[in-house]
Amino acid sequence: MMRIQTPYNPEYATCAYTHAWLRIMSETLDPDAVTGVMGVQPTETQRAGDPRPTKPDRTYKKSGWWISSSGVLTSLDAREHLDWILSKLDGCDAAFEKLHAEGHLIDLCVRWDSRWGHGGPTISPVQMRRLAELQIELWFDVYFDGADEEKG
Repeated sequence: MMRIQTPYNPEYATCAYTHAWLRIMSETLDPDAVTGVMGVQPTETQRAGDPRPTKPDRTYKKSGWWISSSGVLTSLDAREHLDWILSKLDGCDAAFEKLHAEGHLIDLCVRWDSRWGHGGPTISPVQMRRLAELQIELWFDVYFDGADEEKG
């Protein structure tokens, strides 16, 4: 039986913008220790107690470590952003086991801006399998900026 899958398309017609990020967060997280155990450089970190850049009178309650495709990839196909992040995690299975055991929040988010309010992102079975192996929850931050526009 032949499996039919949606081909990757960097000009994904129903998407106006997308990017993805993996985040690891907790009150006790040491971002440098995460970098050490993962063997991967983050695109961003924060430390609990540090002032927030946009609100210097407030501090972060949690420390965090992120890998984000924002500003790296321009594709409108969310799968390309997920593939890019997942490629950074090759060989990190034991690191994820350790980080999960320490009780840190670990998840992966896809921001997806709809061009017309229908026809959302596609996730491949290979991506779903890898996320399950690493016990990473996937969630979507969806925006419908173009929902009121005439449908094409």
